[in-house]
Amino acid sequence: MDTDMRTDGIREGREPRSAGANLLVFLALLPLDALVGGYAWLVVGIGGWAAAHNGAEATVPVMELVGSGGVLAAVGLALCWGRYRGAAVAQFVLTAALMAWLLSSYG
Repeated sequence: MDTDMRTDGIREGREPRSAGANLLVFLALLPLDALVGGYAWLVVGIGGWAAAHNGAEATVPVMELVGSGGVLAAVGLALCWGRYRGAAVAQFVLTAALMAWLLSSYG
């Protein structure tokens, strides 16, 4: 008998990981989040600083923010695929909060 089939022939769904496993994975990914988020923060800050010193209008560094947000979102999707749904939700919330905060400085 197949181990992932119930007795009535219906395939069982994949169970999500435990809360402790989700927490450990999320904590393990915090250095990556800090590195990618720090890069995005640095790019936004340098762009604003350069615009202020040149007398130009500050523009949003769209490609850098899309790249940083895309890396963090891809990590979240990989977590979903690996059944770490709690860590994935935390990753997506962290990404959305970071991008909203970085874009808020541009009005």
